[in-house]
Amino acid sequence: LKPPSAEESAAGEVCPERGWSGTAAPVAMSGSNPQYSKLDYDSSSLGKGGEIRDTPDTTQRRNYDMCMVFKYKTSKTVKYEEQASELIVNRVLAEPTPQERHEMQMWKQQREAILKSLQNCGLHLFCYYSRDRDEIIVKIGAGAQKLRDTAARMKYKLLLKKQYLSAYAEYRHDFPGRPEQSFKDRRVVSHLYQTHTEDDFPDSDAIFKTLDKINLIHHVITSKDKECAGIPVGNLMHQGELKAYLPLHEANPLKDLMGETWLQKFEWIRMPEEQANKIRDYFGDRIAFYFLFMAWYVKWLFPIAVIGLALQFIDVLARTPDNMTAIPFCILLSVWCTFLPYFWRRQEAKYAIGWGTLDLMETLEPCRPQHSGEPRINPVTAQVEPYFPWEQRVWRYGQTGAALLVLSIVLILCLTGLLYARHQMKNEVSLGIVTFQFATAMFVEVVNHFLTVIAKYLTERENHRTQSEHETHMLWKVMLLKFLNSYFVLFYIAFFKAHMPLFGAEVECLQDDCFLDLQSQLGIMVFFRLTVSNLMEYAYPQIRAWWRSCYYDNAHCLTYCHGANMLEMADMSAAEQQAKKEPYDAFANLDEHLITHGYATLFTVTAPWVCAATFMGVVVEVFVDMRSLCEGRQRPIPQRAKTNEPWSTAFDVYGCLAASANIILLIFASHEYDGWTFTEKLCFFLYIEHMLILCRVLLKVVFPEVPRNVELLHLKQENMVHRCLENIKVQQNMDTSMFRENRDENIEVFEHDLLDDDEVEPTLQLAASATTMYQGIMEAVKNTSNTS
Repeated sequence: LKPPSAEESAAGEVCPERGWSGTAAPVAMSGSNPQYSKLDYDSSSLGKGGEIRDTPDTTQRRNYDMCMVFKYKTSKTVKYEEQASELIVNRVLAEPTPQERHEMQMWKQQREAILKSLQNCGLHLFCYYSRDRDEIIVKIGAGAQKLRDTAARMKYKLLLKKQYLSAYAEYRHDFPGRPEQSFKDRRVVSHLYQTHTEDDFPDSDAIFKTLDKINLIHHVITSKDKECAGIPVGNLMHQGELKAYLPLHEANPLKDLMGETWLQKFEWIRMPEEQANKIRDYFGDRIAFYFLFMAWYVKWLFPIAVIGLALQFIDVLARTPDNMTAIPFCILLSVWCTFLPYFWRRQEAKYAIGWGTLDLMETLEPCRPQHSGEPRINPVTAQVEPYFPWEQRVWRYGQTGAALLVLSIVLILCLTGLLYARHQMKNEVSLGIVTFQFATAMFVEVVNHFLTVIAKYLTERENHRTQSEHETHMLWKVMLLKFLNSYFVLFYIAFFKAHMPLFGAEVECLQDDCFLDLQSQLGIMVFFRLTVSNLMEYAYPQIRAWWRSCYYDNAHCLTYCHGANMLEMADMSAAEQQAKKEPYDAFANLDEHLITHGYATLFTVTAPWVCAATFMGVVVEVFVDMRSLCEGRQRPIPQRAKTNEPWSTAFDVYGCLAASANIILLIFASHEYDGWTFTEKLCFFLYIEHMLILCRVLLKVVFPEVPRNVELLHLKQENMVHRCLENIKVQQNMDTSMFRENRDENIEVFEHDLLDDDEVEPTLQLAASATTMYQGIMEAVKNTSNTS
């Protein structure tokens, strides 16, 4: 490794592979030879004779997997610790104010303390300035021995070779054995683990995928375990003291994952096992399960979409969706909605066994950075954590419930107001009722965005300790509010419009056919959602980048529009470009898809073509999500998971609601059963509902959620892992030769059990039991009085 030459520095050339950009000078720091001083960010520190290992010029292996971005200066126009040669080039730097100088000094002290801790843990660091020299970018890596020690300490599971059933087993060091036992306790397990290399000469850390390295390095950085730094990264990010913390992308694997041709990109839709494994190895289990579910949803939706197009053609000929085809399509859709999430859980189990997460147990999660409360010692970890009393949370639950009730009433009033305006003013605007239908769809989409913000605020007030608890409670709030906002108008048109007045005014359905009215409103909502939502999802990262360029990086707003921002981004190193992007949010993607799923299933009997439109929309959404994840967002930290919960349960709830809604719509709102009495309709509805429940019960009996072959393979893998790690050989017949050779004493057989007299049979003594209970009560009363 050598610093950039004067010509390269003056020209501002970029070399992301080396880790420097422009005039930024790099320095590598190794955990084995920690050197950190005032000049560690300058090229002069490279000539001090310190040993430098794992330099970025090494191409044999990937040396740095994580990245931290620290604040260095309050502004790129402020002078701070520049060398004389740099001041000649940058003469416009202004002197900082005393407050700015003090703030930068505090940043430096905290930064040095963090980097010292990382070095002392044995991590390798490579630090360099950002393009504008207002940030310090630190690449973090670990050597092979550090990875092995960390994996052994945290019992990290690694993939075994195919001859060992491709099971996952905790990593263990080889044990040479003890001489006093004639080395009989020797354990050699290093040959069991699968190596991940493209040639026949694996590196010393080839048993670790990049995914494993990221997890292990993240553990060393954040954990308070032995030989770990214990850096509170979440708190630093929340407080704004750390600007970015992310895994680094890999250019070639990412390019291969995205695909160059449309046939290769279509693999994200077809989702063969190889593609799913690639996504999992790069992004982790949680994101892999998301794209697996989307591909699974597309495959299940395709036959319904084809049938829906055929039935839509019949509806056009019949001039109404309320015809004889509605009955079989309603039953088919109800069964489809019920079976979809169930068979998806079976698919989850098949991939979980291949990814080693089928037996994943819930572990104690760390506190969220936003969690606040009275500092107390956690009885499990013995660490000081914020404690929030359960009584206060119950009180806030009550406040949340009251807020949701008020907000629901406001939503109903606003939506009924739109419906009333549509009835009163439909002849006073151009396009008539269509204008109000588009206005309703726009209102629903805009309000859905604000409902997400409100649900997030209410969940933040509840002050949940872990991120999973926070997301689960937020999910149910979002489901309730968006279900009401998105589908209230459709429920009103289907069941109430023709039967009750609206604010005293008699309203009629379109052409006196509520199915046609419902079909029109549903179609406009679906069209508006599939077009506008995907456009916004694609444009949102670019809008955020423009906002950051205008207000955070002090750039002119018009430079982004003229393309100058792309040139500025190209002048940055690869790590700096990735740090400028927005973090990935999987919650938002699944939330949007859940609402789309509701449109495609709740009232599809009236508009069968909606299934085909949803099919096309979901395909486009998968490609948009793929581009956003790979190019527009930071690489997320991998998360282990064995299911897609709680979203699988959410889709299951929607499936039950959709099945019931379609049956109610068919029986009570259709004209097919006008000759039936209300009692007959109710009995018919209960009969169909019970048949669906019976089908669901039979489904669990015939097709369990975890397939039997998966359970059998799991048992075989557990047995294989146990035998391999303990060096247990399989013997079909019991070998007693060892006992005959090593056993000198004879086995003596007695006439009867000599120990039988020592066993006392228990007897029931009521008086003694009452005396013991009285003494216990009195002792408890005395202890209570002494404590008070």
